[in-house]
Amino acid sequence: MGLFSKLFGTTDGRREAMRGSYEKHVRLAKEKNIDSPHIIGLYGALGTRYIARGMNVPEIVLWGELAPFLAMKNGEAIEALAEYIVYQEQPEDARKSWLRKVINKAILAPENSHASGMAYSGLANNVSWCNLLNDESIDALRRQINDE
Repeated sequence: MGLFSKLFGTTDGRREAMRGSYEKHVRLAKEKNIDSPHIIGLYGALGTRYIARGMNVPEIVLWGELAPFLAMKNGEAIEALAEYIVYQEQPEDARKSWLRKVINKAILAPENSHASGMAYSGLANNVSWCNLLNDESIDALRRQINDE
């Protein structure tokens, strides 16, 4: 599959491009002995995608956007982030119900409390996954911020 198809062509090409970008960033993080290669992989993949699309997304917004993916198990996070890009770029082809389910589950996970502030930043900046949140998840984010 060609680079153009991966970046801007087919739905599967977009998913493949995100997985490849994630792997590249993880490999670079490991080569440089950087802590948390998974986090670097997710951040690098999303940030690189935005650069390829000509978007200048502030770092604080990017971290907020990554919050639910950081609360997922690694394999699920990679697949969800790839699907999230499809949701942004080709919403009619995205597996929305699955993406909605895993994002809401991550937001509501008790062990996600450390990422709630970051997720609230995503909510405050109206990132794309906000349209996938159910009322329970929105309420949980607001409660978490009010409790801090």
